[in-house]
Amino acid sequence: MRFRTWPVAAVGLGSLLLLIVVSMVTTSRKAQDIYTQLDQLNSHHHDVDAKLRRLRSDVNLSGIFVRDYLLDIARERAPEYRQQLAEFRTGNMTTVAELRALAEPHEERIRSLQAQLEEYWETFDPLFDWTVSEKIFRSAAFLRQEVVPRRDAVLAIAQEIEELNNANVAEQR
Repeated sequence: MRFRTWPVAAVGLGSLLLLIVVSMVTTSRKAQDIYTQLDQLNSHHHDVDAKLRRLRSDVNLSGIFVRDYLLDIARERAPEYRQQLAEFRTGNMTTVAELRALAEPHEERIRSLQAQLEEYWETFDPLFDWTVSEKIFRSAAFLRQEVVPRRDAVLAIAQEIEELNNANVAEQR
């Protein structure tokens, strides 16, 4: 009685082939899951970064608008400046709320950023009550002593949050 080895070899090779296919499918799924996680991480990082850039841009533009208002001695354009600053302020507060939802690990820093922003925006409230002569005499000192330090503080906190976000992304990758 002769024992044939080819059926055993065929079953062995078939099993090996099946094992390779299962391994490839499992590896492919795992790679797809990792890719999805990295894509979500990159999207989150991009969202936080875009909001921080918008925040910094609005703060810088608001400083330019305040400077322009202080240099403009015509009182009839004051409502336009006030309206534009109100829009920047509303946009900033909306952006901070969106950041709070996105960057929960940085809650304390975002709360500090929000406090600094509120203080920054409140410094502009009395400007629109100034007379033309007050604008001429007080504007340079006001910009140097009030606007620039507060703007720099806000931008420094935004930079800290961005650096933390970048470090967090690098660590998760």
